[in-house]
Amino acid sequence: MNKAAKRKMKLKGAINLVYSGLLLRYTSWNTRRLKEVHKKMSIDRLHVGCGDILLDGWLNIRFERREEYGRTKNLNGRLLLNYNLLSEWPFEEDSIQFIAGSHFIEHLDLNHGMTFVKECHRVLKKRGVLRLSCPDMEIYAKNYVSRNKSFFDNELIKEWCCFKKVVTPGEIFIAKAYDSGGSHKWFYDFESLKHVLETAGFRDIRKVTRLEGKIPDLEKLEPPRRELETLYVEAVKT
Repeated sequence: MNKAAKRKMKLKGAINLVYSGLLLRYTSWNTRRLKEVHKKMSIDRLHVGCGDILLDGWLNIRFERREEYGRTKNLNGRLLLNYNLLSEWPFEEDSIQFIAGSHFIEHLDLNHGMTFVKECHRVLKKRGVLRLSCPDMEIYAKNYVSRNKSFFDNELIKEWCCFKKVVTPGEIFIAKAYDSGGSHKWFYDFESLKHVLETAGFRDIRKVTRLEGKIPDLEKLEPPRRELETLYVEAVKT
């Protein structure tokens, strides 16, 4: 991206920030308004940390500081909300059937991860399903201890590592935990993610495979390219 494009993006971000502030989008009033909007729209599927992957039939949620905040948009039939999920969620208790977050929770530290999962439990209906996937610390650790250099030399593993000068398995292992200079803030294995889910009240918790589970649209939610490094977990609110 050239300097002119960066300046344009920065200006657009500043305008959106001011615009959203003037419309009280960061306030509890707007959260209450969104709750009513989502209730009327019968929203019951949340795709959290969606990035650029927008799914039909889901409310796709991401948090980009340069985008207009706190308004649910319809983009060619796909719903998108720019919203900080570490604040109060704009959904009623026991109102959501499915929540899916593919490679999202590792971008939260442990305390924020627990806060996020507690909100998931609050808004899910009874028998509602939460699905989370993330880099699997156990996979990385096993390959590190066994000195499986082929795993760490895999171009896909290196592609997802934002520290481009790392070479050794140890460097790549640690870089995954501190990816993009701190974009990744925690590293989970199944046992630790299960513990976080249990603290929120989930009891029916399973480790699953990429295309296994109760969540719809798995082939769209979970990129096959990331399967070699990924932990997949589903939890049901009982």
